[in-house]
Formats: sequence, structure tokens, C-alpha cells
Amino acid sequence: MSTPLPLTELDRLSVHREVLRLSMRAPLSSLFGQGLISFLMAGYFGYPDHVVEAVIWLLMVFTGQALRIFLPLKLPAAQSQAVERTLRWHRVRVLFSAFAWGSAGFLLFDPADAPGQLALTVAIVSSCIAFSFSASSHGSTLKLALPLLLGPIVISLLISPQPYMWVLGLIGASFVLLMLRLVHDRSQQLEENITLRIAAQRARDEKQRFFAAASHDLRQPLQAMHLYHSVMAGGDTRAEVIDRMGQCLEALDRLLDGVLDISRLDAGQVQPHLEPTHVPELMLRVTRLHDATARAKGLRLRLHTADRWVMTDPVLAERILSNLLGNAIRYTESGGVLVAARPFGTSLRLQVFDTGIGIALDRVETVFQEFTQLNNPSRDPNQGTGLGLATVQRLSRLLDHPLEVKSTPGKGSCFEIRLPMVPAPDLAGVGSAQPHWPDHANDDAWPAWQVLVVEDNEMVRNAIVKLLQGWNLQIITASRVAEAIALMEIHSFDAVLSDWRLANGENGLDVLQQTLQHPCIRLAVLITGEHMPDTPTAFPVLRKPVRPLRLRALLWQHLSVRSGAQSSEPHR
Repeated sequence: MSTPLPLTELDRLSVHREVLRLSMRAPLSSLFGQGLISFLMAGYFGYPDHVVEAVIWLLMVFTGQALRIFLPLKLPAAQSQAVERTLRWHRVRVLFSAFAWGSAGFLLFDPADAPGQLALTVAIVSSCIAFSFSASSHGSTLKLALPLLLGPIVISLLISPQPYMWVLGLIGASFVLLMLRLVHDRSQQLEENITLRIAAQRARDEKQRFFAAASHDLRQPLQAMHLYHSVMAGGDTRAEVIDRMGQCLEALDRLLDGVLDISRLDAGQVQPHLEPTHVPELMLRVTRLHDATARAKGLRLRLHTADRWVMTDPVLAERILSNLLGNAIRYTESGGVLVAARPFGTSLRLQVFDTGIGIALDRVETVFQEFTQLNNPSRDPNQGTGLGLATVQRLSRLLDHPLEVKSTPGKGSCFEIRLPMVPAPDLAGVGSAQPHWPDHANDDAWPAWQVLVVEDNEMVRNAIVKLLQGWNLQIITASRVAEAIALMEIHSFDAVLSDWRLANGENGLDVLQQTLQHPCIRLAVLITGEHMPDTPTAFPVLRKPVRPLRLRALLWQHLSVRSGAQSSEPHR
């Protein structure tokens, strides 16, 4: 995913727990090798003058190994106190073993035996390297253990009567510093790798949960549609049955839109276009969309705006505010909803207050998960899809607008995003004309415009033809690029609708590019069910499933402008 999920406290605890698990491993082969080396060192450096010291050293070394073999630590549960307690005991054992091995630098060191001093130094340094890989993977524990392991031999060399041993002692001290640095880098890299692995596993789990929930919710309206189709096939074509099937289609459409939005955001296919945005206009557009819904529930929708400008993507910001407001109205049964804008330093706090059911503190993070609806255990599609807040969270991260939630169960919630304020732009000379919609835009009788439909899927092609013919349009169809180009040479089309992916790898964009050579074609629309990373800006794009009202509005907007006259210049 392009937008990595931030690590939670549980994830960080899991990282420490995994490091501890790797540190607690005690392969018998490694312990056997350490035991054999300790016997050889005790025999070589202890006999014949330091037998007692060698026995004491062996007892300490074997005690450390016996603790690992006969009293192994158990991996704790993913709880902070349990992990800390187990880590503390692990650290005590490692430090004891380090002290036991390092004490050879005092107990087995013979100041009068120069070759023996060199041999003991090499043996302890080699043991130190092996110890750093086998004793623990916990960085801070190893950093404490290394001075105990190498400190005694370094001190013995520095106080040795032979001056050349002092140089060896200084080299040993430098080696301690080098090992500390290597241990730090190694432990940091290990934690980073574990973090990435946990994050990847969590992302896989989230994706599986997402698709499982999506599959369930998609099957519900489809199941209902199949049943209503059986009812209609049996001869029951009452308006109520048709209306219920239409509701199923609307629920399916909303769900598909939400799933596709989430997938586009996670795939990094949504690129924000930041520009100075007037806050009152943004808030008014959103509240007008939801005012009727609020009044239908008997809620009071209030607006407290501020005459400020912010730097944001107006389309994405409107989507965020619309989702928050829709969610507030949905979960508020009495009282009202307040949409407020309050300057705060160099930023502006855009807030949505409600007097709804509220959210418990331990469930605040949960509401941003896909398909999560705290007050809808039955998954009633009339209460939304459960994707609104998940989309809000992703959009706020994309725009770098911090998102905060404050809520009290039974009293209501406040969702807030912070946007950076900017000075008002110079609007002198900038027109503010609004698009004109003719009064007869919704009339049933449209001019008989000619439309070319390019679609290789027969089922989809027939459905589009039936829809457009119902609007009094003259339709000609094609399924291949060459066929569509040939038809454009013969007929004077007013509009061309083309699917993006055609049969045999052909591209609908090739059809639309040819429309530029025909001035009579005033609208060329690309229809696709995929999310293209580089959507062409020269042509409008409708994403499947295409809503009839959206297609109707697009056709009227472009074709009605010159319905009474021919033009030699294409209007896109």
C-alpha cells in the first residue's frame, strides 16, 4: 500500500516480543560448542598453576549455561508488563554469562607468560564475537554485556608489566567500541526488519478482513436482486417490487463506489491538487447536500463559518466534510449537527459536532476501520456502507490535514480536521459565472442526437443502447476500434461513448483521439471500470458502474449548448 499504516502500541510491543523470542533461542549445538571451548580454555590456561581459578571459572560458565538449558524462559504474552518482566530476567542471565566468560581475563591471566597472554586475548576476543551472535539479539542487553566480557582482559593487558601489552590493551579497548557500534547497527536493522514484517502482516490481515467484509456486503444486495428478479419473472411487476430492486441497485452502487475509492487511495492513484479554497463556499456546498436529510430526521443543521481561505484540494476536502457530516446526521436521532470553522493560529479547524450516540474511548480507532459501524450490528445497508470514515482518514493523510476525534458516549462527537490558512487570492478579473442549465434539461423529449457507443461486451452494450434510446437518442454501436473509426467517417455523430478496454487488447482512447478530427462531435466520453494512473484530461471519464443521471447530465451539458446550430469547433 502506498499509504503505510502507522504502527500501534501493540505493534511496537510485538516488535520487542519478537526480538526477545530470537534472544531466548538456545540451540544445543551452540551450548555444546561453548562447553567444549570452555573446557579447552580451562585446561590450557589453568594447568598447572591456575587450577583453582580455572575450576571457579568453569563453574560460573556452566552455571550460566545450565540456566538456559534447565530453566528456560517462556515467551510472554503480548502485554507490556509481561514482556518487560521476561526481558529483565533475560538481561540478568546474559549479563551473568558475560561476566563469567569475561572473568577469564582476571582468573586465567598470567602476567609472566607473554605467549599465554596473547593466546588468552585471542580466545576471549573470539568468544566475544561468538557471544554477540548467540547470547542475545536485544541491542541494549548486548551493549551492557560487551564491557563485562572484554573489560577484564583489557584491564589486565593495560596493567601488564610488558609495555607492548599496553598497546594490545588499547587495541582491545578500541575493539570494545567497535563491537558496541556493530551491535547497535545490527540490533537497529533487526528491529527495522521485524517492524516491516509486522506491518506487512498487519496489512495482509487488514486486506483479508476488508475483502471478507466487502464480499459479505456485496452479496447482500445481489442476493436480494436475484430474489426480486425471480418475483418479477413470475409476473409480479408491481411498482413496489421494481422500487425495491432499485434500492438494491443503489446500495450496490454505493458500496462499489466506496470500495473503489478505498482501493484507489491505498494504491496511491489519487493525487491532490492544492489551491486556495474559500471556506464559506466549501461549507455551503456540503451543507446544502445534507440539509434535506437532516430536516427529514427533524435535526437542526447549523453552520458557523469563517471568512478564511485555506490551501487544500477543494474536491477532496469537500469529500471529507461531506462524509463527516453524513455520518453525523446518520447517527444522530435528536438535537442537531453543527458545522463550524474556527481559526487556530496559522491553521483553520473545520469541525463537525453532533448530539448523537457518541463513541467509547476504546472504540475511537475502530471506527476508522473499513466496514465498521458501531451501531449497525445487523449490517443494514440503509445505514451506510461503513467506508465513510475509512475514506476520511485516508484523505486526511493524503492532504496532510490532521484528523482528531473527541466523543462522549450518549452525548455526541466532534470530528475535526486542520487545514493551513493562506491569504485571500487576488480575484480581480476572474469571472464568477455559473453554468446555465436550460429549463427543459429534464424534459423527456430530447433532440434526436446521434451517439456512437463503442463497447465489446454485448450485455453492457445492449443495456446502454436501451437506456439512451429511452432518451430519444439515435444510437449506432461498434465493438472494434477500426469499426468505430469507419462509422465516424460515414455518420455525423454528436457524441461518442467508448469503453477503455476493448477486445484483443484494443484501447478505446484510440477511438476518442479520432473524434478530434471530426468537429461535429461535441462530446467524447471514456467509460472504464478500472482506475487508470494517468487518466487523460482531454476527455471526460465515467467510471463503472455508470449512474444514468450522471450520464444524462453530461450529455445534456455538452450537447444542448449547440443543439440548434452546427459548429466547426469541438466542445470538450
